[in-house]
Amino acid sequence: MKHTAVAESRFFNAGNYFEPDVLISFEYSKANRRRDHLMPEEKLMFAVLTDAIECFQKYVDGKSRRYGRLFSEAHTWIMNSDDRSVFSFEFVCEALQLDPSYLRMGLNRWRADRTTPQSSHKRIREPLRYQYRLRNSRISV
Repeated sequence: MKHTAVAESRFFNAGNYFEPDVLISFEYSKANRRRDHLMPEEKLMFAVLTDAIECFQKYVDGKSRRYGRLFSEAHTWIMNSDDRSVFSFEFVCEALQLDPSYLRMGLNRWRADRTTPQSSHKRIREPLRYQYRLRNSRISV
């Protein structure tokens, strides 16, 4: 009986189960790696995209020549799908992991909803009559 216990302990080596994992440091660094080297470019791309969407939505009416030009530039940049330069709409959306066609579709839908007449009934606000209230103020005791 003693002989079998010694033989089992000789074959069972706990060190085999607790060997250092050579890939764990690579996996840890891969999962927790900071992407600071890409962050400034992504921030700039996000700012460009945000500015274009704001110009598209803010100046859609184009009440002046300047506002119309800003809307036209934003509209042209967003709707152009042929350009493959670094700061094209397609490239910026892909860099930010956004779907450019989905974003275009949403902006076109927003524009169509904005330009269609909502209803013919306008709310008419009565003018405030401060002078009347001041002259005819009654204090009851």
